[in-house]
Amino acid sequence: MATIRAQGSISKVRGALIFVEDIEAGVRFYREVLGLRLLYRTPRFVRFDATQGTSLSLVAGGVASSAPKDFRRHGVVPELIVDDLELAMHRLAAAGVRHEPVVRTAWGQFTFCWDPEGNPLQLYESAYIRPDADPERHPE
Repeated sequence: MATIRAQGSISKVRGALIFVEDIEAGVRFYREVLGLRLLYRTPRFVRFDATQGTSLSLVAGGVASSAPKDFRRHGVVPELIVDDLELAMHRLAAAGVRHEPVVRTAWGQFTFCWDPEGNPLQLYESAYIRPDADPERHPE
């Protein structure tokens, strides 16, 4: 039986790209509301430091939506780790950001929210449980 061999292995996910229509509104949201540090920008591309060597980037050319985009149908959501979800929720509320109720689990708590163009994000606070302690984890 033939096996598939990888020609290279993934050592890390660098970050996420979010396509936006209004790059200036995106910069304001990701800097002022979420507090990400701007690394660099061009007229059509902005990269933020998402800490620990990862980045979150905005790319011009997306399509804004007045309604939250349905991440459960489209399947991609950047996950942003926060050290204090309650404080993050206060920042979201103060900025009038749409979000779902916080979900609390044995491994942490999270919420889904949307940027000004309807792009989904997950804010996640870990409970610092080892991955092998997760009862839903499947052995590899």
